[in-house]
Amino acid sequence: MQATYRPTLVLTALLTVLLGGLPLVGPAAAHAMPAVAGTSTDTSTDGISWSVTPADNRQGTGRANYAYAVEPGDRVRDALVVTNRSAAPLQLTVYGTDAFTTPGGHIDLLTAEEPATGLGTWITFRQGTLDLDPGESAEVPFTLRVPDDATPGDHSGGVVTALTQQVGDSALTVDRRLALRVHARVAGDLAPGLGISDLSVTTDVSANPFGTVTSTVRYRLTNTGTARLVPTESVTVAGPAGASWLGGTATASESASGELTEILPGSTVERVVEVRGVRPLVRAEATVRVDGLVVGIGGGGVTAAHDAASGWAVPWALLGLVLLAVAAAVVIPLGRARRGRLWGRPHETGRA
Repeated sequence: MQATYRPTLVLTALLTVLLGGLPLVGPAAAHAMPAVAGTSTDTSTDGISWSVTPADNRQGTGRANYAYAVEPGDRVRDALVVTNRSAAPLQLTVYGTDAFTTPGGHIDLLTAEEPATGLGTWITFRQGTLDLDPGESAEVPFTLRVPDDATPGDHSGGVVTALTQQVGDSALTVDRRLALRVHARVAGDLAPGLGISDLSVTTDVSANPFGTVTSTVRYRLTNTGTARLVPTESVTVAGPAGASWLGGTATASESASGELTEILPGSTVERVVEVRGVRPLVRAEATVRVDGLVVGIGGGGVTAAHDAASGWAVPWALLGLVLLAVAAAVVIPLGRARRGRLWGRPHETGRA
């Protein structure tokens, strides 16, 4: 999902979203802002600063973001607290929008120019703008209305506060946004799922005939289910049929593993994994396994996906060394034989 921009010059300079106290940076973000407890704060060099935090009410206290277990047709009333921490008045717009996981693995929100089609359409504010004097705080109520035909599973979005400023006398405007995530799990059968596609492996060339190399494994990982997932990947690169090298003294199989960031339903991340210490044995076989843990209200189990692909891993330096050895084994004996024939030939003598 790519960000779009209006034909007039509009720059989204900052988007900071809080996920459990962790700032989430989108592709249009200038930099990540620090998050403290359940508060997300925008601080900048021009002295303009404000913070957002979930209100303390019957939905919860001391929350980092918003999370609801709901049924189709439910209505949830909640509020956002916004504080002007700068020395100048602020006029902010407030609205709801959809969340997604970027190809790079970050949680992001749609830009203001992109219409929401998911949870963002469930959120309505009593007021669309907010005027705050220096140091003033305001509680901004909103309602989350779950559609009667909402599908079971996890739906994610955010509540956004935005400040739009014009840069000097130019037509360029800066849209600075500060947001908190909203999660809603609609009751029903949860169906977690993962899919791996476009898997490939390429292997470096080494000048050392007896050295190891690095294989690079690329693939696309898609959350094909209805639940939020935190995946753990395991990537292994081996020689043909798991073969070993030099009589088994060094294994041809190396692996890399690690936990990835959360992937929202319907989102795809592009993975690039480097596996070091691989022995080039003409062909390299890459195997990827990803286990996904369901996160969110009530958990929900696990799911997994796996795939395999192969690519060339030619040990050119070793082949060159072997060819030199073969050439030497052939040329040197031939040379010796030729010199022997020359030395063994009888000398001719002249007649008087």
